[in-house]
Amino acid sequence: MAIIPNHLSVLDYIQEFKKLIFSSSFNIKNNSSPSPIFSISCEVEPIDPLIFISVLQTDKQPVFYWQNQRKKEAIAAIGAIKSLNIDKNICQQDKDIDRFQKCQEFINNNQKLIHILNKDQDNYQPHFFTYFRFFEQSHNFDNKSFPLATIFLPFIQLIKKDNKYSVTINTYNQNKKEILDYLKDNFSEKIELNYKVNYSQENKINSHLENAKYQGFIDKVNKGLEAIKSEKLTKIVVAHALEIKTENKFNIVKSLENLRNNHPDCYIFSIGNEDQEYFIGASPERLLSIKDNQLVSDALAGSAPRGKNEDEDFLIGNNLLDSEKEKREHQAVSNFIFNQLSAMGLQPKKASLQLLKLSNIQHLWTPIYAEIKEEINPLEIVRQLHPTPAVAGVPIEVACQEIETSEKFDRSLYAAPIGWLDLQGNCEFIVGIRSALIKENYARLYAGAGIVTGSKPEQELTEIKLKFQALLQALI
Repeated sequence: MAIIPNHLSVLDYIQEFKKLIFSSSFNIKNNSSPSPIFSISCEVEPIDPLIFISVLQTDKQPVFYWQNQRKKEAIAAIGAIKSLNIDKNICQQDKDIDRFQKCQEFINNNQKLIHILNKDQDNYQPHFFTYFRFFEQSHNFDNKSFPLATIFLPFIQLIKKDNKYSVTINTYNQNKKEILDYLKDNFSEKIELNYKVNYSQENKINSHLENAKYQGFIDKVNKGLEAIKSEKLTKIVVAHALEIKTENKFNIVKSLENLRNNHPDCYIFSIGNEDQEYFIGASPERLLSIKDNQLVSDALAGSAPRGKNEDEDFLIGNNLLDSEKEKREHQAVSNFIFNQLSAMGLQPKKASLQLLKLSNIQHLWTPIYAEIKEEINPLEIVRQLHPTPAVAGVPIEVACQEIETSEKFDRSLYAAPIGWLDLQGNCEFIVGIRSALIKENYARLYAGAGIVTGSKPEQELTEIKLKFQALLQALI
């Protein structure tokens, strides 16, 4: 006999489903409780992950979304049945704390508690979601939206691979039949119907942009060039923040939808915390991907605009490939990744230098491959790769010190690792660039440019304006 009452309206269905998922878990007050976690998966009809989040997200719960249309993959997660936040207080108590190692320990400890109830859905096993701030330590900025590191196991996740969609629920409630009854009862159709009724109204925002102050960026570029001339460093990545306030709240889902439409070759991502602050963006840069022990990392540095037509675009791309200045900047990144992987005992291989053409910009790109050894975990590799010269500079420690003294804003998650891991050692991490931090009607947009010998402040300013424009066109 079906557990779901036939008389339930779509709205009641959603409310009862959310109560079923979250209520039993809320009764477990101690986050370190050793109670077993039951993971239940079910293949569902196609559903837009943004609609999935819009309908099922709850207050005071984290949200994670990313999508890569070129790879035909998407993932969305809501709530945290288990979580770990590493903040300033923890680091003050233990200055030697390794946030990447602590997150790996969190996975190891909680993996033992997870019981997958339907083994036929192994391809859709539960994932852990994690992200890190750019800097290892917390600095004295007003904005502390996200801790130094966060990792969580969600209550519910949606995974899209090619044309297959699966929902996984992690719960302390082992009533598999009751949960599956909901998921098999036209789940996707009811979620989308609920969205059309309750969420589809788009509030047009009459946005008023504060005057963009770019002189500070020019000054930072010149300071970086002086440091390079004095041989203090050979490269530094200068970032800039653009502050925006609007009359109404930003529509996160609609903004993400615009990013997805405008940048189909990028990773579109969004992280929402318990205070409903969101870090969103469209990143072209994959820091690390591991699938079946095969690693891929992208060396991405050196940029140029797209052409107005095919011939102009071809010429600009060839000039980028021939530019000694751009190739020198790119070589620093590819060498760093190659050397870091080699130092871990891996045997990386570089693909040939090529162009990565995006909707509004093109980059020099070198994919790097390696086979993973069993004793090396993914977060150990992330720790060794962050930050790369693509987002910091060369030498990295000196560049980071310069960044801390010259940038008068908080990088937060900008240019930092964001990703997921599963129970079999597979993972994917991107670099949080081309991004914005948003809360209600306030947004801080981030963009940066790599400065090396031969860099010209006016050209670097043009580059970051191009990156800002991609975000400004998407925000609603």
